[in-house]
Amino acid sequence: MKLKTDSNIAKSFNAVIAGLLIGLGVIINTQTKPPILGALLFSFGLLTIIHLKLPLYTGKIGYLKDKLALILVFNLIGIGITVAAYYIANSQFHELISAAASVKFEKTYAQMLFGGIFCGMLIHFAVKCKVSYLTSMAVIIFILIGAEHCIADFPYLLTTLSLPHIGKFLMVILGNSIGAILIEKGISYE
Repeated sequence: MKLKTDSNIAKSFNAVIAGLLIGLGVIINTQTKPPILGALLFSFGLLTIIHLKLPLYTGKIGYLKDKLALILVFNLIGIGITVAAYYIANSQFHELISAAASVKFEKTYAQMLFGGIFCGMLIHFAVKCKVSYLTSMAVIIFILIGAEHCIADFPYLLTTLSLPHIGKFLMVILGNSIGAILIEKGISYE
């Protein structure tokens, strides 16, 4: 029984690390100009997660395996730690993330849902194919089209926390799930 407990602790820790990596992507993307460069550098996080086989909710949900709710919670803890630490270390970061959060949460519930679906599809393709340049392309595309990633959106939610924003964030989680599941169920294995 001890081995199973140790394994669960390791999986939880790995999910936190995955969240930390997405947090680095958010920090880099928020501060980097031009936007395409920020989007490209954001892909470092997902590439590392795939290479190290870390559990990321948006990479796992399409398969409908694992303890997805726990992965999501530990991913959110990881990104929360990263962004909070950087927030303390860099006073200008608050202004940048607050401005981005205002724009993000001006979207409607439907826009957040469909943005989540597009991102879920792209991230599932990226994780499934495991080819670095395709992974980077998927990340660049989801960022440049303004799609929504539930882990990456979490710091923006914390910046502008309100009931309507929580509802929109839940739409992103639902959208990411739908997009990934649609792609996984639609891919032919002939």
